[in-house]
Amino acid sequence: MSGKPREKSAGSGRKRPKLIVAENGHQLVLQLDQRITTIGRSHDNTVEIDDVSSSRLHCQIERKDGGYEIVDLKSRNGTVVNGVLVLRKELRPGDCIEIGKTQVFFEHISQEYADETIDLTTDYFLEPLEGLEEEDQLSVLKNEREIFLKLMEINRNLNSKVVLDDLLGLIVDTVVEVTSAERGFFLLAGEKELEVRAARNMDGETVKDPQLKFCRGIAEDVIDSRKPLCSDNAMNDRRFRDLETVKELNLKSVLCVPLANDDAVLGAIYVDNRFDENAFTSNHLRWLEMVAHQAAVAIRNAQLFDENISRSEVLEQTQRSLERANAQLEENVMKKTLQLEEAIKLIPEDQPAGFKYDYSKIITRSPKMFEIFRILDKVSESAVPVLILGESGTGKELIAGAIHKNGQRSEKEFISENCAAIPMNLMESEFFGHVKGAFTGATSEKKGLFEVADKGTLFLDEIADMPADMQTKLLRVLQEGEIRRVGGKEVINVDVRVVSATNKNIFDMVRKQEFREDLLYRINVITITLPPLRDRREDIPLLIDFFLDRIAERSSEKKKSLDRETFQAMYQHDWPGNVRELENEIERFAALGGDVIEPQLLSPSIQANGSKPGLSVDGKPLKDIVSRTVEDVERRVICSALVDTNWKKSKTAEMLGISRPTLDAKILKYALKREPGAEPGLNSRN
Repeated sequence: MSGKPREKSAGSGRKRPKLIVAENGHQLVLQLDQRITTIGRSHDNTVEIDDVSSSRLHCQIERKDGGYEIVDLKSRNGTVVNGVLVLRKELRPGDCIEIGKTQVFFEHISQEYADETIDLTTDYFLEPLEGLEEEDQLSVLKNEREIFLKLMEINRNLNSKVVLDDLLGLIVDTVVEVTSAERGFFLLAGEKELEVRAARNMDGETVKDPQLKFCRGIAEDVIDSRKPLCSDNAMNDRRFRDLETVKELNLKSVLCVPLANDDAVLGAIYVDNRFDENAFTSNHLRWLEMVAHQAAVAIRNAQLFDENISRSEVLEQTQRSLERANAQLEENVMKKTLQLEEAIKLIPEDQPAGFKYDYSKIITRSPKMFEIFRILDKVSESAVPVLILGESGTGKELIAGAIHKNGQRSEKEFISENCAAIPMNLMESEFFGHVKGAFTGATSEKKGLFEVADKGTLFLDEIADMPADMQTKLLRVLQEGEIRRVGGKEVINVDVRVVSATNKNIFDMVRKQEFREDLLYRINVITITLPPLRDRREDIPLLIDFFLDRIAERSSEKKKSLDRETFQAMYQHDWPGNVRELENEIERFAALGGDVIEPQLLSPSIQANGSKPGLSVDGKPLKDIVSRTVEDVERRVICSALVDTNWKKSKTAEMLGISRPTLDAKILKYALKREPGAEPGLNSRN
């Protein structure tokens, strides 16, 4: 069909809830008579929609346990309910399902008005009806419906736009229209003062000199208190008697609400009227608060998008330079079959400057790990939950420990627990504690992990292995911040930062309903994915050297060394068990071997990598080869960075983590020159 949604014939039965499908300017009311109602572009669906953003079989609504659930069927663009992307969700009256530009409302509708309006069972719509005659109620409902649709239009646009200025202009235009304000201002908190990011008048025109056209004192009070403000006559309002701007602007009606999320207040939405008193009603205030709540989330997302665009450009340039350098480094290490000590000399001695915290306990010189450190710099001091993903043995607990050590909870406990290692019948007692006599063997009172970690950090390793019933209990603790010991009645408040980790595909587990989606949202505010060791081979020499040093110190013996072929085989191995496998291999051959580890001591799977031939070193001393290799790699890295930044030296120095004078000295040393149409310096030295 074209332009309108199509419903296949359904069996008759008792009265069911209904769907209102709004598509391409048309609206259709459908009754849910079947146990499963499918929605998508295919003719085989119960509800066929003509929307290019829809998959052929997009989603379905299931009747379940007296209610209804919507299930996304692995659609290409996802299913959105009330502005949130979902895989499965219980539907409630008033929920808005969005599939591309098509909106589907889930409602219980009276027969009389089924084709005319949407009967939302919320206080927002019922309160204006109190004390009105039936005829007037219908008129109010129609008006409220239009306001609601404006809200849904804002919500849809907020989810489709990521350019911040486009978002703010759109919101202000709609706010001025709905509230019939004379002027509207969208204010965002800057580093020093409030910034007007969008300002419109009742004619849709941009307000000139907007910084001087609103009462800054009112907006700042709203932001500081995080509470909305409405004044029927600001000139006579005692709250503003000390604000000269109110008199200068001759303000009558003022309405201002904060833009707040869980972490901070981002700004405020401000509307006023200089001509009419009592211009704004409680309905306007209530509606504007809902707009502000949605806008705060969208604005933060847009800000992060802008930041990510800028950061991505720099990171891409840095990554290209580092990848070229690492490729050259790997080629030199492997072709010349260098010994371990010489390979380590090829790697920069220090981590690059610019990190807020010290990560020297984590053995790495990998650019991929450095990017993770930059993320840790940002998240360590906050209280947001962090989910660490990565294969077994990649160092997830080390990262969790760094988050705790560098955060505001570093003076308190850091508790680590492997969820897969706790027997199911003891898990609740382990997490929440128990009272004496709670069960057989409970001979004394015991604190659980949450109590022990109070005001500190709890690291839940392998959280994907947690049983379903324990997931439910953990979710409740994270939501409420309180626990009850097994067998006890006392409610105990706890303040714990949770850092979780898993080596499984937890998102696929949610799709298969093997892990709770709502729990995933609680633990996954920030995601950190650790690279496997095979993707950061530059760390293999460092890790080998570290473990050999540790073994020598522990045993009070001479530090062992590796045969060239031994090192080559270890460097080329993929290490499916990552750092843990590498450590185990070194411990094993250190116990069995002499001062020099021969290749026959390696595990068979690793020995196979040692047979690959290396290039001859042409009889030159190894230290000369190493010195020349280091200079060659350094020169190529600088050349690549200069090309990527278009020879902007300050930016190049920042990218490479060195000072501007050092960069100038390196350019002079390697006789690098900017040559039009060619990579700089490649022909300037043989």
